[in-house]
Amino acid sequence: MRASPINAFLLTLAVSWSTACLAAGLNLDGGMDEHTARAMLTRFGYSSTPAALAATMNLSPRQYLLRAVQKDSVLPPPVMEEIRSLPISQPLDEVWHRLGPGGTARDEGLDPEARKALQREEGAYVSSAIQARLLTMANSDNPGHEVLLSFWLNHFSIYAPKSLDKLLAWDYVRAIEEAMRDDSFEALLRASFYHPAMQVYLDNAQSTAETSIAAQIAQERGKTLGINENLAREVLELHTLGVDAGYTQKDVQELARILTGAGIYSTRMRDQALEKAGATRMGLFLFDPRRHDFGEKIFLGTRFPAGQGLPEIDRALHLIAIHPTTAKRIALKLARRFLSDDPPPQVVDAMTEGFRRSNGKISATLLPLLKSDAFAVSLEKPTKFKEPVDYVLSIARAACGDAPINNGLILAATTMDMGQAPLVHTTPDGYPTQESAWLSPAAMAKRVRLSMEVAAEKVPFAQGDEGASVRLKAMADMGKGRLMRGTACRVDSSTVKHAVGPLSATTEAAAKSLSERERVGLLLASPEFMRR
Repeated sequence: MRASPINAFLLTLAVSWSTACLAAGLNLDGGMDEHTARAMLTRFGYSSTPAALAATMNLSPRQYLLRAVQKDSVLPPPVMEEIRSLPISQPLDEVWHRLGPGGTARDEGLDPEARKALQREEGAYVSSAIQARLLTMANSDNPGHEVLLSFWLNHFSIYAPKSLDKLLAWDYVRAIEEAMRDDSFEALLRASFYHPAMQVYLDNAQSTAETSIAAQIAQERGKTLGINENLAREVLELHTLGVDAGYTQKDVQELARILTGAGIYSTRMRDQALEKAGATRMGLFLFDPRRHDFGEKIFLGTRFPAGQGLPEIDRALHLIAIHPTTAKRIALKLARRFLSDDPPPQVVDAMTEGFRRSNGKISATLLPLLKSDAFAVSLEKPTKFKEPVDYVLSIARAACGDAPINNGLILAATTMDMGQAPLVHTTPDGYPTQESAWLSPAAMAKRVRLSMEVAAEKVPFAQGDEGASVRLKAMADMGKGRLMRGTACRVDSSTVKHAVGPLSATTEAAAKSLSERERVGLLLASPEFMRR
């Protein structure tokens, strides 16, 4: 009797992989062979395609990394056309004028139906931001760039469905991407902090010193304004030093005082009045000195003299961006994402030193990782379990090869169902990267089911009326109750095997007795494809 594909898959899980040969550290400036290029595209990318593999084999590891940091993605025309059709393609200033605070569409006298229509429009911005992000990740000619950008978006995480962040999330993505090109952790920290999306998400937009002019005016009107510590706490705990860095609650309070006055621009505000008050506007970010605490502060043992405004925010961000404890924490977090859940201390130490010597250059932090023996060995036998979004995108690329993947709704629905859609993690710590967070019987069942549906050409990764047109119910809020039309990629086992790469003897043996469709499903659910 022929084994079912699921039984064959379970058999592959039960048997150990063949022992990989130990490898010396990578030659950072030598061209990558096919095996190394495929492994790099899986580690710093979302699986190999024929075109991506050919392009990567022309690069050295150093070139691949620097291109990932500094160069934007180029997308196929059908994908660009799809992204341009989404609501996020509208200029943010125009959207803010209508839907932002004080906007023309936010009349307090709206009837219930008009208010529901407004909420639907806001929700469309969240949905389209998620779709655009996934479409870019799935189709990029520079997958290393998208993986690194996703790392930083997760590190400086926001929750797009919150309040005004519905309108700001896509612009936040672009701001972090622009900062990444500077190859500087401090640039990333500043881009996150000075974006209105972070000010809204962590409740700093209204943080006001009790002694400020704004608080005094509010008190006269019977209102109370005060300092909110959320952003200060998370900047220290999550974005820079880390919770075990030895700072105190007093440091959190002092940083919160430093950050008062930072917030967002509202169309209700009069530019002439802001100019008279000495306010500073950067896009939709606004520093309003009328809310700032101008008293002396002592933060992390450093004195911040009285009478300072926006410059002391810059000084505080610089202080924590180059702090030795920040260097160690960022190095460890990068190593856990791109090497293993428990990276060797000597690798983390080398990365930390790279960060410190370069004043926080991202490339200087990652190059010691790439040239370590541990990284070379890990490319021979990957141990990192793919996170859900990695798995969904890699299965789409393996199935479609170099054909455009332009059905953003199916990507959004699938990643939402698996628990890792971009920009919607509810807490500021971002999605976890460790295997223990994602490997469970229920999660594996979803992956196996998806692999079989893709093999059966039932998942419409592309849009259009040609080919195997299918209908599939969305599994996420943005598509619940709707039917999605699209075109499934025509999948064959040779294309998928090219993406998966070398197979263990166990997987090879299990695949031999299967039909073409079952063989594809097995490969997409194999242990080799589950690791990166």
